[in-house]
Amino acid sequence: MPRELLLIGIDGAVPTLLEKFHKEGIIPNISNLIDNGVFAEAYPCPPCDTPTNWSTIATGATTATHGATSFYVHLPGEPLDLGLKHRGRSQLSHLCKAEYFWDVAERCGVASLVINYPVGWPSSMNRGAMVLYSWPMPESLPRALAPPMRHFFSSKAKDPQHRITTAKACPPTLTSHRPPLEITISIKEGSLIESSDVKAFLLDQKGVGYDSLALPVGDKVYVIEEGSWSEWIRKVFRTRYGELEGLFRVKLVKVARDGSEVELYRSEVLNTKGWTQPEHLAQELIAKSLIHIEPHEEEVPYIIFGREAAYVEDFIREAKSLVKIISYMKRRMRWRVCFLHYHILDGINHRFAAAYEGVAGSTSEDKERAHEAMRRAYQIIDELVGELIKHCASEDTIIVLVSDHGAVPAWKVVNIVSAFVREGLLSYRWDNSMKKYVVDWKHTLAFPYYEPPYVWVNLKGREPHGIVEPKDYEEVRDRIIETLYDIRDPETKQRVVQLAIRREDAALLGLGGERDGDVIYFLRPPYEIFDGRLDQLDTSVVPPDIFASSEVHRAERAFCAHVYYLPTVSSREFTVKSVLIMRGPGIRKGVKLKKTINLIDIAPTLAHLMGMPPPRNSEGRMIYEALR
Repeated sequence: MPRELLLIGIDGAVPTLLEKFHKEGIIPNISNLIDNGVFAEAYPCPPCDTPTNWSTIATGATTATHGATSFYVHLPGEPLDLGLKHRGRSQLSHLCKAEYFWDVAERCGVASLVINYPVGWPSSMNRGAMVLYSWPMPESLPRALAPPMRHFFSSKAKDPQHRITTAKACPPTLTSHRPPLEITISIKEGSLIESSDVKAFLLDQKGVGYDSLALPVGDKVYVIEEGSWSEWIRKVFRTRYGELEGLFRVKLVKVARDGSEVELYRSEVLNTKGWTQPEHLAQELIAKSLIHIEPHEEEVPYIIFGREAAYVEDFIREAKSLVKIISYMKRRMRWRVCFLHYHILDGINHRFAAAYEGVAGSTSEDKERAHEAMRRAYQIIDELVGELIKHCASEDTIIVLVSDHGAVPAWKVVNIVSAFVREGLLSYRWDNSMKKYVVDWKHTLAFPYYEPPYVWVNLKGREPHGIVEPKDYEEVRDRIIETLYDIRDPETKQRVVQLAIRREDAALLGLGGERDGDVIYFLRPPYEIFDGRLDQLDTSVVPPDIFASSEVHRAERAFCAHVYYLPTVSSREFTVKSVLIMRGPGIRKGVKLKKTINLIDIAPTLAHLMGMPPPRNSEGRMIYEALR
């Protein structure tokens, strides 16, 4: 039988933690992969971030080659600040300069399914299919236009939006032994720019009390009995992407026989355009009920605390949907290559990693809760892996579990903009209309990005606003590097920058391409730049409070970071390094590699196992020590 490839990408999986939970015996499905396959740590390509390294995994190319420089990318010839206005465009296929693994498969006549994967949209595949699912991507539309909602109505509710009233005008086609009652289901949030209301009527159809709900929408009336779901209801919504038709279902959970109380659950409002290729696939996936919409009637398993409970519930529901879709597409299109990405862990890392290690002033209770949260998150991943293997794999399937990066705790913020202003490298002017500081290009010598951690010289003749004469280029780079190294923590007197180098000196790190900065820098943990606000990442427009803070200060909340560090960085139980587990035909059993591999090595190794040529721009080696 021909071999198949199922690549399970787990964003932010930390190899040291995964190995710990494996030894504790709490992730049996992943443990089975480890015990019957190969386990290794892997160096991501810097910047150690999502777009960069899912591109690396899919192409076998370094950052310098594929050009996906974190979430923000500066293209030569554009104004230096333009890339900061287009978050995520580095994930787009037409900006990737390397060939994807699924495009190799296409050339070889092999069908591929790429699902929820953070790079490669839009796809050029004819045999294959691409499903974005929940991952946000530029030049696409979201799968869900509005989040699910549980609604409670009462005849005694003070708020009119939750009150049950006597129906004023009920459609004549509806019959009820008791006077029809009326409620209004309000659909809002998500991508909707205005609330959209649906009138619904409580009916007594059997003469024993109110037992059903009728929703007249458009030219159709949807009638639901207690405990049942409606059909898919079609409605046009006003969204920030224009008018779009959405599909949703409503479940009548409970209704009091006297009509005094009603509980409903409304599914997500699903969009049928702009998130699958071919586009008609979206409607097919919805119609086949492959998108899991059931609410959790019981307590969320693997509870994460407080506001994280809803986050985790969404990801549990997503995991079920992903398994259903991949299994269905296996039968429908007979894919032999599947690239999947699942993102729960990155968010859990950001929320809990610092407390997990007991740093940043966390209490013993914080630490205990963080330990529980992290264990439970890995168990959710383990369940996903088990279901995928059960429904989507065979003896001929090469199963790969891989992460794009790990993470380390961080709890101090570095204000690089302030340091550059102090040294006369960067200048701003006050914009009264915006109530913010805007970069003053006429007096700016160097312009820093944060994600990626690059600095560009505002070079005359190269940059649209350039003022630095070519003869002064090296002098300005020297000043940039000196300024970065001069930033010190006032508490410890320690330098916060671990490494600052010229672009051409970064080739050993897989950097030095035309989209990389003139100077590339890396922080040392526990220092970071992002403190939970996206406006902190746009160095072209700076709120006044950024300048009011010191160059190095305590974060408002302890975070967990990866993009700012070298791929070798570790901190106690955490590391920036990635996970790699492989099991299947041609792969050794029960082996832990002693030597750390590189993420660029994965694509050529998998191509060899699949009997295909490696991607055209692949720069990695074959991981011979993992093969039989």
